[in-house]
Amino acid sequence: MRRSRTIAWAVVVVSVATTLFGGWTLANRIHQFNLDNPRNEPYFLPVTVPQFAYKDRVVNITNILDDEGKGEIRVEYGDDLAAIPIGVPNTLDLPGLARHSDWLGVFFVGEPEGRKFEEYKAAVDAGEIEPRLIIVSRHLNPGIDDSAFGLEVDASSRERGETMRKRWTFGFLVFEPEGGFSQRELKYPESTRSFEGRSQAAMLAGKPQPVRDPNELQEDTWEWYAALQVIPSGKAPARSFKQSALAQSGWAFPVTAVGILGLILGLGWAVLPSPKARWESTDTTV
Repeated sequence: MRRSRTIAWAVVVVSVATTLFGGWTLANRIHQFNLDNPRNEPYFLPVTVPQFAYKDRVVNITNILDDEGKGEIRVEYGDDLAAIPIGVPNTLDLPGLARHSDWLGVFFVGEPEGRKFEEYKAAVDAGEIEPRLIIVSRHLNPGIDDSAFGLEVDASSRERGETMRKRWTFGFLVFEPEGGFSQRELKYPESTRSFEGRSQAAMLAGKPQPVRDPNELQEDTWEWYAALQVIPSGKAPARSFKQSALAQSGWAFPVTAVGILGLILGLGWAVLPSPKARWESTDTTV
């Protein structure tokens, strides 16, 4: 039993050393990665009022709705006019843009160029960064999910569209500084599992390999991050994290994980009572 305890404590010592060395290396690699790759995710400053000024032009956002909350959002930018179809009807007459907050957002957006948020705001105020003004909208596409595990939701229920993320589309309305708009529509990205399933089915059928839709959201673009602003919690598309600090840490992460696992198992083994001790500690009084 003593030999077994000695081995267990040796495992603990080796695991502690492995964890410390791996953890130190991991922390240094993550720190260096963050230094070499400053934040490039855009910052979004929300606009919550329906009327304001941008580039010396008046922006006016008004509702053209019926009693069921259906219709369109009318956007005036100086002498230019754009219309956004209602993505998610809401019968509640809420003030400002709150009525559409679950599917539409108005934002000033800009790349931070490595700055923290307060530094970014100061750079915007100083005129060092010119943020773009955008409106992003999410549009449901109700219907019956035809996948193998599809759900049929009552047609009168709003969840009929909310459950079918793969049919969502996103509209992007960009206010051009010189006047006018540029508009673009992108689709909710196909999941890796779905795409790999289509690829395998094509291979088995002897058909050409499928390609991803070029009009779907592309990870790490400003449109991707803008779409996240109007997607409900828990329904955002999965990320690959291929360029994250952890993914680029090399051997340091698995070595640290093995060290922690060995430490847990070694401690459990080392402090486990012997059969004799368990027997002697049992109360045998009648």
